[in-house]
Amino acid sequence: MDMKCIEMTWLSKTSLTNLNSGEGESNLIDVKKYKWKGEEYPYVSGQAMRFYMKEAIRRLTDFSSSCIPNDKGESCGDVSSCELCDLFGYMSTIEKKESKKGGAKIRVSPVKVAPAMGLLPFDENSTIDFLTRKKRSSTDSGDLKGDIVNVEMGLNIYRSGISIDVYKIGREEVINEDNGRRTIELKDLVPADERLKRIIHVLDAVKNMSDYSKQARLLTDFTPDFILCSLQPNYNHRLQKAIEIDERQNLNTDRLKEILIQLKEDGSYIVAGAISGIVNNLDEVKEVLSELGIELKLPGEAINALKEKIR
Repeated sequence: MDMKCIEMTWLSKTSLTNLNSGEGESNLIDVKKYKWKGEEYPYVSGQAMRFYMKEAIRRLTDFSSSCIPNDKGESCGDVSSCELCDLFGYMSTIEKKESKKGGAKIRVSPVKVAPAMGLLPFDENSTIDFLTRKKRSSTDSGDLKGDIVNVEMGLNIYRSGISIDVYKIGREEVINEDNGRRTIELKDLVPADERLKRIIHVLDAVKNMSDYSKQARLLTDFTPDFILCSLQPNYNHRLQKAIEIDERQNLNTDRLKEILIQLKEDGSYIVAGAISGIVNNLDEVKEVLSELGIELKLPGEAINALKEKIR
């Protein structure tokens, strides 16, 4: 297969936590929420998900292999030597000089990340925690004083996903002009084995994410509990629509089957993984997957199978 795209979409069940705070108020740390049919649901922003992925890759690799943004928030932009600039893109400014105009240098992220959408109503699965932030007074007495803070917390099942534009990893687009005709070609900036290594790091990051917010006192796991993965000869995000669950935690098997059939007709390789207790109708899901010749493994095993397929 001429692999152009890797897609992953998953469900993750959290314990009581606050993964991504909203604007809040002076004494309230709230949870980011969206509305659907009048109900509020929690979500984790795409920006936060990108951060979790980046930090997981830093932990999996030599920390010196990727830059950190400067005080202006700009990354180095060196795709050949900086793994995170390659995988997640960047925008940096080009200084204006006497002979050159200023501007911006932009790399579109080859790794696209979906916000993690909570699928269970927030009001039915949440609480507010009362705490005090202790601090020493600035007076000579040095007495401990505290600010009262309320923290929204909830447990939920979140759906998220990523898409990897395989052709763009370790490469950049170059515009060629020939007799007034402009075309684009992809120029290799790193060797093939380095491109593969970077793709593997993204897959490993999905099963090793850990640097979520507020983990000092609200520890949870946010890695996949039910996952679908695909290697595709065509670039699209179709797999992201395959998972839909209702409030009884039953997965829509009709939707699942329809999406997977479309992908398999295009020649995609698909693997699935699950642990118990996330999807209540898992036996029905297994039947659908079996009909389509898709093996159900544990989530980590499914990601490992994907890695073996691309090596």
